[in-house]
Amino acid sequence: MAVSCYNPSEEKTMLRIERVSEKTEILKEIHRLYDASFPDDERIPWKRIFAMLGETRRMYAYYDGEVFVGLSYTFIHRNIAYLGYLAVEEGLRNRGYGSAILKCILKELSDYKVVIDIETVTEEADNYEERLKRKNFYLHNGFEPTGVGYFFYHVDYELLSANGKVSAEEYRDLILEHWGQIAAGAVFKEL
Repeated sequence: MAVSCYNPSEEKTMLRIERVSEKTEILKEIHRLYDASFPDDERIPWKRIFAMLGETRRMYAYYDGEVFVGLSYTFIHRNIAYLGYLAVEEGLRNRGYGSAILKCILKELSDYKVVIDIETVTEEADNYEERLKRKNFYLHNGFEPTGVGYFFYHVDYELLSANGKVSAEEYRDLILEHWGQIAAGAVFKEL
């Protein structure tokens, strides 16, 4: 399907979106980008994420013409959509594709509050600049701080959302549905 989300470098070109399935021609490329873009401990194993895809769990591939530019993975729970993964091909980063993909996601999910979790930005973090850049990217693209954070698996996260604020209770309900009882150990806090 084509949507009216434009390539930032050439406004006449539309990003083409394909819902990922076992029939997706470039499945190996999508898998490679997924593995390369996220640390092992933050990635759902490919076979599992692929097996979970369905009406509420969706993965999309994004193309500029015939060129694969990125992927997204969302999970819908009640009136909230969780953006679990967003990645752009390494050689195509910093060209506006991430922003264009987010624009497409927010358009598709306009009836939902969209939430992401990012590592809390603290100057003590080894990857402070990366965290700050990531947070600013989302803030620049329509997300807002929720004032909610949580601690899970030795990492502090903060929540950002678009299309309305997500509360700690709503997010806890969402992650319990998405991750199962393993998520019951998340400790929430106000930021």
